[in-house]
Amino acid sequence: MGKQTIDRENSIAVGLAVLFSIVFLSSGTVIKAIPAGNVGVVFNLFGGVEKRVLYEGLNFVIPFTESVTLYDARKTAYSFTDTPEPFQIGQSIKCQTNDGQQIGIDVTVITHLNKENIWKLHQDLGKDYAQRLIVPQTRSIFRNIVAEFPVETVYNSHRNELTLNAQEALKKSFIKNGVVLDELLIRGIYFSESFAEAVEKKQIALQESQRQSWIKKTAEREKERRVIEGEGDAKALEVRGQALKMDPRIAELEFLEQLEHNGKDIPVVTGTKNAIISIGDILKDK
Repeated sequence: MGKQTIDRENSIAVGLAVLFSIVFLSSGTVIKAIPAGNVGVVFNLFGGVEKRVLYEGLNFVIPFTESVTLYDARKTAYSFTDTPEPFQIGQSIKCQTNDGQQIGIDVTVITHLNKENIWKLHQDLGKDYAQRLIVPQTRSIFRNIVAEFPVETVYNSHRNELTLNAQEALKKSFIKNGVVLDELLIRGIYFSESFAEAVEKKQIALQESQRQSWIKKTAEREKERRVIEGEGDAKALEVRGQALKMDPRIAELEFLEQLEHNGKDIPVVTGTKNAIISIGDILKDK
């Protein structure tokens, strides 16, 4: 019973397929399959490029009258570099700053196609839109923007402004032709040998200047320390002198402290006024 049911279902499926084929052939249409991530542009022999877009999956077209051109609508990277790599589309972009310095820039632009306007891209530029749009526009925009800045700006961290300006200009240029800029990457900036040498010398001079400044500050702090110590010693002597004037016994107390510090036994005979110290006992070997 199960086998009969399966055979019946297969027969129905084959019958429907034959029926659809007959209908499509009689109506003058065929099925066109669009792969995943792609879109199709229809060219009609009598009307030219049609404004409709065929999306991935099955689509109907008229045989002999309509032809379909496929476009990959997924994100694609295009790299400008002198180093061969899979996404390389051109050499490094050679630019000149507004103070006459020659530089080279490695750039990668990541784009995807605007599916709704793919027909316009096909009509205006065709399948080689990368060479007709992305390459010349990227080179031209970077050269124009770099020409607005001095080499110091391109060299240091302020080059973020350059990147933002280039990104904004590329977005406007691409979108008019149905290409969307997803990301702009500046992967490297290369300067002439003369500029690189000048930068190196400047860095060395800056480091030497910083070292001399540190030495000077260290010497000034040492001078200040010695002045403070000298003022402290002078103040201490002044205070001690005043104390001795007020009470001469302070000198005797200091003497005792020094002897005690030296580890000597000090016999002392006290009187009614001052202490009398036996120096002979002090000098005697223990």
